[in-house]
This record gives sequence, C-alpha cells and structure tokens, in this order.
Amino acid sequence: MAIMTSADVLKINNSEELVGVIDDVVKEIPELRFFAASPVTKNTFKTLAVETLPTVGFRDPAGLRTFDTVGLANHEIACKYLDASWTLPVAIAQQCDWGEDFAKALETKAHLKSAFFALSKQIWTGTSNDANGFVGFDALIAAVDSGAMVITANESASDASSVYAVRTGIDSAQLAWGSNGQFDEGDILEQMLYTQETEGSGSGATTVTKGAWHYAQKLGGWVGLQVTSKYAAAKIEKLSATSGKVGLDDDLLYQLIEKFPASVKPNGIFMSRRSFSQLRQSRTTYSPVGAPAPYPDNFEGIPIYVSDAIA
Repeated sequence: MAIMTSADVLKINNSEELVGVIDDVVKEIPELRFFAASPVTKNTFKTLAVETLPTVGFRDPAGLRTFDTVGLANHEIACKYLDASWTLPVAIAQQCDWGEDFAKALETKAHLKSAFFALSKQIWTGTSNDANGFVGFDALIAAVDSGAMVITANESASDASSVYAVRTGIDSAQLAWGSNGQFDEGDILEQMLYTQETEGSGSGATTVTKGAWHYAQKLGGWVGLQVTSKYAAAKIEKLSATSGKVGLDDDLLYQLIEKFPASVKPNGIFMSRRSFSQLRQSRTTYSPVGAPAPYPDNFEGIPIYVSDAIA
C-alpha cells in the first residue's frame, strides 16, 4: 500500500490554489517529503501502540499451550495549531510591477515555507523549539528505556549537533494533520491596522494612534507527531566540530543502526550540513589515494537526508 505524505493529505480538503503552493513548498522540506502522514478528524485523539509482543510457541499435538495477549497502550496525540497567517501593506503590494496578486501569492508562499520549516524543527527538538508546539523526537527518544536509543558522542559540546535514524509509517512514526488536513484559509481582506506609540518623554509624553491599510489572510492548520513504537527513532547527540572532539563517521552510524531490531530497521537518516560534511571527510581520510569521498547519499542502503532544521 502506498504511503501518504503531507502533500498527499493536504490535497484532500484544501483549495486548488493553496495545494499548488503547498506542493512547491514541500519539495524544499525533506521532513515533509519523508514522513508518512494521515488526516485525522479530531485535533486530539488516542492511538494504540504495541508495547510488548505476546508469548507464543510450539506445542505437542495432544498438549496445551498457555495463551498470552499483546501489550497495548493508548497514546494521546495532540495536534497543535501551525499559524501561517500574514499581512502585507497595500502600498507595498501596489508597487509590484507584476501586480498585486503576485505580491499576495508571494506572501502566502513565504509564510507557508516558514511555517513548514518551523514544523520540521518541531519534529526534532519539540517544545525546545516552540513551547506552543508538540513534543518532538528529542524528548521521545530520551524517554525510551532510560536513553537506550541515544548515543552520546561527547560528554559536552558547545557546538553540539545531532543525527537521527528514523522509521516512518503508521506502526512507527508519522505526521497527523488535524481537521482532516483542512487549512483555515480565509479570504484576503483589505483592512486598516492600528498601533499605539508614545511620542515625547517625561511629562510631555503622549500616546498617538497610527495606522496603515494592509492586506491580511488567515492561514493555518493543525498538526502533530504520532509515534507508536519505541523503535521509531534513535539519535547520536553532542556531535562536535571542535578540535579534539568527536564528529560524525561511519563507526557512529553503525552503532546508531544497531539500536534497532533487525526486523524494524530505520528507513531514513537525518543530519545537518555540518555532520554530512564530517561524514564525507571521514571517508576521504581512509581513501588510499586521498581522493575526496563520493557524495554520501545513503548508509547501508538507508537514504541520508540533509536538513537545515537540525542545528
């Protein structure tokens, strides 16, 4: 069965015009291209997760076997509101040689791109990125069996970065788009925006009201991270580029993959541009002729994704 991505989900209940912009923006966000996604009716919902497998085995044809049940848990998933609403001064839009409609479309695309980039950062660092968003992989990974899915490269690193191995799907990790994936897409309105400013100082200070006409549009949607397996992700933390500190290399990636059972290997590895460069340089070091290593687009067949959402 084909896996739906965010672009697929957001095509269902949004306008053709908005879907066209979303398609363009999603191409630039590796997390939204990679992670499976699903529309959900409610913005807070519960999902079943398998925590322990049942005990089964062989039995004598004339004998009996003890029956066991699978260990299930209800996980509550809370979608959070991702706000891409915008305003644009009318006078600025009127100066656009390509027309006011082009200026408005540019504003919509820029805000959606920023919103989806904020979403990609939230996936990894969670509430450390934005306290109003959902819990991300950093906290979820750390909570698994007292850090069993974490490799610490250095005890400390002022320039710390992380690398994540992740598995996506309904049985591991996916994005959940609330309200069936429908964005709040309001009409573009022309309205006066006011602000109050203080002029002067001391006893002569006065409060004045200023304003200007703006175009404005309400734009946003509900999204959350649904994780249903403790083997959905693992990470290498505190990687450094400081001399004498440990950076990314193949040995660490092998240790990372060993965190997963053979039957649930990750299907994506995400890293920063710096970690990507460290990996390539580590491979160059071992070249017998010192030639630059080829572009590392995978590790043991697992695709590598470079993301600006990872510091």
